[in-house]
Amino acid sequence: MPRPIRIPDQKLARVKELEVVLEKYASAGNLKKAKIALDELKGILGKYHHDARIMQGYLKLYEAALESWDLNLAKRGFQFVRNNTNRKTRTYLEATTLLAIAHLRDQDLVGAEPLMASALRDEHVIASESMRAAYRREVIERFDQEGALAALGQAHPELQNEAQIHHDAIKLLREGKNEDELQELIGNQTPQSVKDFLLKVDTMSKNLLPHEERLLLPSPKDVIKNKQVGGIIFNGMRRKLYRYVCKEDSDVYQAWLQGGLDTILSKGYIASAVVGAMADIRIGASAVAVGVSAMLMKLGVANFCEKNRPISLMSLRGKRSNNSAKPTQ
Repeated sequence: MPRPIRIPDQKLARVKELEVVLEKYASAGNLKKAKIALDELKGILGKYHHDARIMQGYLKLYEAALESWDLNLAKRGFQFVRNNTNRKTRTYLEATTLLAIAHLRDQDLVGAEPLMASALRDEHVIASESMRAAYRREVIERFDQEGALAALGQAHPELQNEAQIHHDAIKLLREGKNEDELQELIGNQTPQSVKDFLLKVDTMSKNLLPHEERLLLPSPKDVIKNKQVGGIIFNGMRRKLYRYVCKEDSDVYQAWLQGGLDTILSKGYIASAVVGAMADIRIGASAVAVGVSAMLMKLGVANFCEKNRPISLMSLRGKRSNNSAKPTQ
């Protein structure tokens, strides 16, 4: 493979512009416009043999496909990146991690297992021991969240109507439930089959870690306690909920701007957003929807949107290990 050639300043400026555009449209889930930006980007980078940078662009595109729940496209894309990337690079590691997540969303533990092992065992890609451990912690949390949501989708009970979910969520708030109690409730209403699958995923992940890292994390048996399960499910839902609650064109955001919190709570906007988000990822479970709605109301729209903006896996690059301020996944 030819070595990369220095990109002229004028062309490099255009490359940086296109990368910003690609990031913007990928984050918004607009795959068509993201692909247009990537095609122009490839034309410039390919001329100067910057193939690794092209693969990073592809990874952003296919992560957007994953977030749009186009699992077949995402799987093909992540495998394409793996096939065209050096195994000892961060891009290959990220593609492997995201491909494992795509398989988990299909509840395909057999397909996910070797990919999870590769993502968690690699000792060469991230040189810093502390940053490598931080990456693994983030990945295990994400594996747990995706596994729990996938299993919850397989349970597929029918959702009640939004009005009933809203009514029951408001009732919980009037009873004075705090965040811990709401997480406990979500976990208590989670089917045992979901907890069993979560236990499998978490046990598998942690068994792949070095002994000293494993000791720093909760045991798999602790992870499937009701409060922890409720937290895992709510945290997994945040990525989809953000689009329904925090995007400027969303019904919830517009209602909040125009009428404030009282309008949102009185007219059931939160329950509607939760039902829509759960439907997008093929999850029923009305009792879980009630708990998630109540939790979102308890946090408040402004607080939720400020702290839960989704970031891509690639955005973890360069972040220092910090146990007290972990980025949202």
